[in-house]
Amino acid sequence: METKTGLCFQDTKNKKGARIMIKRREFLKILGLAGASLPIESFATNTQSHKGNRPDVLFISIEDLSPHRMGCYGNTVCKTPNIDRLASKSVRFDLAHCSAAPCNPSRTSLLTGLRPETTRIFGNGDDWTKAVKPGETMTEHFMANGYETIRVGKIYHAGNRNKIYDDTSRWSRTIKESEGLPAPKNRRRQLIGPGVEYGKERIADRKQGIYKSSGSPFTYGPSGLDDLEEQDGMSATQTIKVLSQKHSKPLFFAVGFHKPHLPMTAPDKYFAMYPPEKMVLPENPNTYPDGMPKDKSKLSERQPHTLTQWREAIAAEYACVTFVDAQVGRILDALDKSGRADNTIIVLWTDHGFMLGEHFMWRKGPLYDHSALVPLLIKAPGVTVPNSVCKRPVESIDIFPTLFELCRIPIPEGLEAISMVPLLKDPKRKWKKGALTCQGENGKSICTEQWRYTEYKNAPEKTELFDRKNDPKEFHNLAHEPAHAKTINQLSQLLNRGWKACLPD
Repeated sequence: METKTGLCFQDTKNKKGARIMIKRREFLKILGLAGASLPIESFATNTQSHKGNRPDVLFISIEDLSPHRMGCYGNTVCKTPNIDRLASKSVRFDLAHCSAAPCNPSRTSLLTGLRPETTRIFGNGDDWTKAVKPGETMTEHFMANGYETIRVGKIYHAGNRNKIYDDTSRWSRTIKESEGLPAPKNRRRQLIGPGVEYGKERIADRKQGIYKSSGSPFTYGPSGLDDLEEQDGMSATQTIKVLSQKHSKPLFFAVGFHKPHLPMTAPDKYFAMYPPEKMVLPENPNTYPDGMPKDKSKLSERQPHTLTQWREAIAAEYACVTFVDAQVGRILDALDKSGRADNTIIVLWTDHGFMLGEHFMWRKGPLYDHSALVPLLIKAPGVTVPNSVCKRPVESIDIFPTLFELCRIPIPEGLEAISMVPLLKDPKRKWKKGALTCQGENGKSICTEQWRYTEYKNAPEKTELFDRKNDPKEFHNLAHEPAHAKTINQLSQLLNRGWKACLPD
């Protein structure tokens, strides 16, 4: 059900068991933001031929990338000039959080406006297609409101092991990366890294119908391919083709880049930019003489286990990020040439972060900044002020209603999110009390501008409190110090009351 007044905030039950609906205009009136619900008419009118002149949307998704790896977020080693260029024209969100660190719950949350606790999608093996009814996703709502929706690459979670989750019915059109493009002329090189042998074993197992669940082998290395021969290079080429075409309807186009997801491979020239011996390891608490943690009980395919592999992994991640940045640059250039840029909203987002040995942890999932924080850049012509920075806690789930308000489309009822349009206009205004991230059904964390507080249902003794302003690397757990009992109590109540308790006063 849709409402012309926009988003409704829906409590599950009140004390009497009745459902509570707060209409969007009523909510904005409470905030003193009723004007934010008015149509946004400031987009350019001379670049679009489709009726109504609604803006196009270019949605750029990148897998497994922490904002800490980007130049616009302060990294001085990893080169991301094109993403930095986009950031200079956008609002950059410094405290954007995913709903959960695995890609399936994060993407499902973004694309439905519902949280993992509601969809029950907590891991990559959960079938989101059964949890989400036809017509309930962001892309389908765009289609129902006159948009042409096109995808290349991964946007919804695509599958896990022997399962493939088909999303073609959720789009007007899906494009395979290699569709109509020449086959690579070069041969892909063999990979290196701690997961090589495990990868060989897994291939052999799969031939016998055995599917292991311990994740992608930790492998990396220069691919031997050219940019345009890589999967992500092909995705950029397909995007450029679509942007150069005329469309009778407003366009929602989503491109999903796979890198720097494992295996971390990219053309050789990007690896040449990052000699492993020059990579600086992240600072960690309790550093041991050999630079590695004492506990080496984890399987080697799950993480680098020597200093050499550690530096190689960081170099490989940076090489992949710079490669993806180059593809983003190709797309931005094509959009500028198309004459559509002045009427195109651009969103750049990643599904979750990725640990590169911070806290001696690897991959995704831990409830720390390097895993829970995501890059988020939004450029809305006529709305956003170039080179703006927002330090308020926000959540990627809020992208759904934000895009609908910007595109002047009725926002579906029942979303567990709010539009960020007020923040796009004024990034320094007061906003949410905190952003929420979960780790399955056991762990949950709230991040405010000063604090990160985390609870584990099955291990209360692991409760964590970090003072992010004075301890940005989250080294010193204050959760068991009496001096912080009041802060812990306040954050615990906020965390356990859920997302509505975090809404702006």
